Parts: sequence; C-alpha cells; structure tokens
Amino acid sequence: MPEFQSFDGISIYYEETGVGAPIVFVHEFGGDYRSWHLQVEELRRSFRCITFSARGFLPSAVPEKRSQYGQSQSTCDLLALMDHLGLEKANIVGTSMGSFTSLDFALNHPDRVASVTLVGNSSGPRDEKERIRYRREWVSHEANLREELGGDGAVSVLEDDPAYQSFQRNDSENWAIYASNLRNQSPEGAVHVLSTVHWNRRSLFEDETRLKTLEKPVLLATGDEDYYLVGETNAFLQDTLLNAVWHRFPGTGHLVNIERAAEFNRLLAEFAKEPE
Repeated sequence: MPEFQSFDGISIYYEETGVGAPIVFVHEFGGDYRSWHLQVEELRRSFRCITFSARGFLPSAVPEKRSQYGQSQSTCDLLALMDHLGLEKANIVGTSMGSFTSLDFALNHPDRVASVTLVGNSSGPRDEKERIRYRREWVSHEANLREELGGDGAVSVLEDDPAYQSFQRNDSENWAIYASNLRNQSPEGAVHVLSTVHWNRRSLFEDETRLKTLEKPVLLATGDEDYYLVGETNAFLQDTLLNAVWHRFPGTGHLVNIERAAEFNRLLAEFAKEPE
C-alpha cells in the first residue's frame, strides 16, 4: 500500500499512474482518493495522475487529536506529498474542501504550481459576525455529528442536500459507487475535519490583496445547481485573480468532476500544463 509519512509523522495514502505532466488531485469532504477515478481513467494516457486521501479519510491515518487537523496541516500534507514524489511543480486540481486546499497551496507555494483547477470552491464566512454565527451553528450540532456522519447517516445527509440532487438524478450508477465509498469512511475523522478545516475556514472575500498576487493560470469550474455561495465566491475569484477562467456547467451540482466527467476531463486536459 503506497503511503508516506507527512511533515508531522501522519501516514498519508496515495496512488499514481500514467506518464506526462503531473496532476495532483485533492478530494472533497466525504470523498477520498477514489473521488477522481473518472479523471484518472481518462487522463492517465497523457498525464501522471496522483491521488491521495487527506488525513482523517481512510486509508490514510485518522489522528485522534483535533489539534492534528486544520487548513495548515492540509496544505502542508500536499507539499509533503509533492516532496515525497520529487515533484518540483505540478498541476493542482481540487474539489470543494480540496479546492480550498489547492488555492491555499498555490498562494503559499506558487513556485510549486504549474496551474490550479478549483471545482465547487467556496469561502468561509464574510466577516467576524457571520463567522461567530456560523461556528455557533455548527458547534450546536457537534454532539450528533459522529452518528450523522457514520455509515448510512453520511449518505442520508447528501441524499437530502440540494447540491447533490442532480448527481443522484442524472448518474445513479456513479452515485451508488460514491455512496458506497462514503459509507466506509471514518466518522471520527469526518468530525475532526469539520470542526477544524470547515468551521475555521477563512473568508476569501477578506483575502483580496493576497489573491491578486497569484499569477498562475486558474480554472474555475462550478455547476449551476451548486450552493449559492459557490457561485458568489467564483464570481469574486474571476474578478480578483489575475489569470482565471470560469466554466459553468448547466444542470450540474457540487461534484462537477463526477457529474460531467467527460466535459470536465476535456477542459482539464487542455488547461493542464507541462511544468517549466
């Protein structure tokens, strides 16, 4: 089983296949390294495709301490993976939680990035008042989270989520695969990630100055049936980033890379670059 020890000794599982310009895929909350199977199957013919499970998501380690999770740790894990594989630069592709990590990585390590693709990227609360309300709302549910995010409970949450309706409606086969993978994830890891990476997510709207320093090409990909904040965030990113292109997929929800895999793969194949 291919794995490596990250910067703090946490074991991270990864897979790689294909030859060509490297693409590192960073998965969403609720997913794992398998979330990208429709990309890997197609793109490995022309690209070196690298997938991994974030800390807290099996088969990577699920640290017991909440202090071992957070956005900083997620970004450092991505850097450690690239160092482990000897990648000086790569095309970074993330979905949802993974897109936030991908953007954070590009801002902190622009010299390690050839391009960035952000699928369904969102933002943290706009200001401190909203941040307090947002965190209070999540904390009030914390006692029930382990039960809600374990096994069938996790699937039920997404089955009722408006941003996942088009996925279930239009691609029942891949939805069944996704739900099966989700059932086997660690509820403990999910709770730790939610309570750190998600609850403490910073506002991109407050990060405008730093975003304007990113010169790397950025592909924004969203579905028009995704959360309202996703559309609002990506409109802001398109206006703020120096070199961003925004592609919107009609009749599509949160997981564009799965729901519209063929079209997304064509876009990514055209966008991804050979590192200079």
